[in-house]
Amino acid sequence: MRRQGLLAAGVVLATAAPAAAQDINLPFPAVTFPGVSLSSGIDYSSGRYGDPTSTDILVGLTSLSVSEGDFQFTASMPYLNITGPAYVVVGPNGVPVLINPQKSGGATVRSGWGDLNLGATYSLPSDTLGDFDVAVTARTKVATADASKGLSTGATDFAFSVDVSRQIGIAAPFVTFSYRVPGSPSFYSFNDAPSFSAGTTLELDTSLIAILSYDFDGSISPSLADAQQLFASVSWLLTDEISLTAYAEDGLSSGAPKQGTGLLISWKVH
Repeated sequence: MRRQGLLAAGVVLATAAPAAAQDINLPFPAVTFPGVSLSSGIDYSSGRYGDPTSTDILVGLTSLSVSEGDFQFTASMPYLNITGPAYVVVGPNGVPVLINPQKSGGATVRSGWGDLNLGATYSLPSDTLGDFDVAVTARTKVATADASKGLSTGATDFAFSVDVSRQIGIAAPFVTFSYRVPGSPSFYSFNDAPSFSAGTTLELDTSLIAILSYDFDGSISPSLADAQQLFASVSWLLTDEISLTAYAEDGLSSGAPKQGTGLLISWKVH
């Protein structure tokens, strides 16, 4: 789910170069301020995920990003509010999965802190790659949330990704390949799964950048179909230290949220 990556990475606008984003999900081209950046945002999504009843998820997230040379480190922890069937549990990458047969199917409202997300990205020296920019990212989601509320599976997950992009005029086409290794909770079995994104950034102005992409997330659960969605965002550099990003997505399959939207503000701390 690209929006989760957007929130967690502390993405801010500076130029149209590539970098990696995090939640556990999805790196994409954008730029973070060098040094330390703090991001805060809100995200809303709604979908049935193959179930007759809709699940609405509201996420508040603050993320810390530290850049040093070719490395970037991120940490974030979401606050979740979930309205939907009690058997829907937030799984790896923030994707809901239908995995708790012991609970009734009635709608519930659950809220609380989610899992801690940590990430590290290494950007390969561009002078060795010609006109291409390549970044390699490793992420982990540490099981810190209350699994009894369905805010987590209670297992620690891992993900690895590679981003490749190339600047062509005002556009920077990119592809992202990821592989997720979910943990093994005692009450359910998950499968490893790939994901990929393809799209482009567009430098509309010196302080305005758009991102358009198609995203595919392979399902990690037999109860959930593969997720396919379209993603779009616009980022404004308000000052040298502050950027604002608005984004939306449209689900193309039953495994993706039917709709999602969010807003992110990022500050350069140092």
